[in-house]
Amino acid sequence: MIQKLKQLVFYYQPNSSKLQNIGFLLLRFIVGLALCTVFEKVLPRDGIWGPQDWFIKDVAEMGFPFPVFSAWFAVLTEFVGGIFLMLGILTRPMAILNACITFTAAFIYHHGDIAGSGLTGFLFMIMCTCIALFGPGKFSLDYLIHLKTQNND
Repeated sequence: MIQKLKQLVFYYQPNSSKLQNIGFLLLRFIVGLALCTVFEKVLPRDGIWGPQDWFIKDVAEMGFPFPVFSAWFAVLTEFVGGIFLMLGILTRPMAILNACITFTAAFIYHHGDIAGSGLTGFLFMIMCTCIALFGPGKFSLDYLIHLKTQNND
């Protein structure tokens, strides 16, 4: 069971070419960097770190319980998850969490308006889903962990 879990989290595509692994790296890095910076919810804005009052209010209006906690969970998932995606550590779990967060943005907050205001959230949801499906690639910390766990078994 533990071996299957390790394989699910740290496994990469073994038959991937070097070019495909470079593509995985670029996708992971750009999506991770954008998640850290594009939504501007953790980095200081108007002197405030973390979710802004408007975001907490929006989370409450969407009906989420504990809106302050839910807002912090969302912004930390984007920010920390973005850093993890850039490094390629816990790639699949972070991609799945961010796919859920961006799904919420696109389909709940923006009411499914993926041709308009929900487009950014929708695109990030698709990219995070692709990262979760393809995995981290060889140029990742997950790959190094996979190699280490293979040698220790």
